[in-house]
Amino acid sequence: MFKKTILAGLMLSVISGCASITGTESSTADRAQMKVELTESCATLGDKYTPVSYAVDKASKVMVSIQERQCAVFNSYSTLAAKHADVAGFLAVNADKSDEELLIAMNDFDAAKPENKKIRPQVEAYQQASDDIFDENLELAADITLQVAEIAYIASQNATAIAHDAAGGALDSMLKFGSNESKEEGEAEEIVPIVEAYNELKARSELALDANTLISMDQNTIEQLKNLDKVLAEKVKA
Repeated sequence: MFKKTILAGLMLSVISGCASITGTESSTADRAQMKVELTESCATLGDKYTPVSYAVDKASKVMVSIQERQCAVFNSYSTLAAKHADVAGFLAVNADKSDEELLIAMNDFDAAKPENKKIRPQVEAYQQASDDIFDENLELAADITLQVAEIAYIASQNATAIAHDAAGGALDSMLKFGSNESKEEGEAEEIVPIVEAYNELKARSELALDANTLISMDQNTIEQLKNLDKVLAEKVKA
């Protein structure tokens, strides 16, 4: 079973389908620390899940598989980034910048550097080495999106139990109204597993989304660098 203290830092709003890393945060976040936390979360969450029913168990198994695949891709990417520290650092610092800002950053980075140390050829080599990882990450993004929708459906089918858990007991009076002690005990046995399973699904979803988003941000910046000359040339013509 998962402890709520473990889950607290991993929760996401599944219904909104958003990762916890936003565009604004990506430009200021300590990427190294985030990578450490994601790596730790991969190990902490493991592959255990709370059995509830056929449908929920199926969703849990799929989410465990997605988590394991995403963690493997993330670990491969982290290893690659460590081997290309200059590029990884440049991508992390310059995520979400405009074309003009990226060009300035590139020129600043390249200043007084020999040709083989300039950022663009390094980025090209980095992309070639990471193409397979980016492809796998893109496939996982689609799988995560589908699974987030499934988790949202599970939430909608168990809204009362989940809302009660989220409120920390604020709905006790509503659940107890018209129930005797034996019924309450029976309800507790039914409610706790689905809440536990739902929390596990949410935690795994956020982990997968955050790891996927970190890799996707770097891929987007690489694509932006590749197209920078073309974009700026078109702006000059305009």
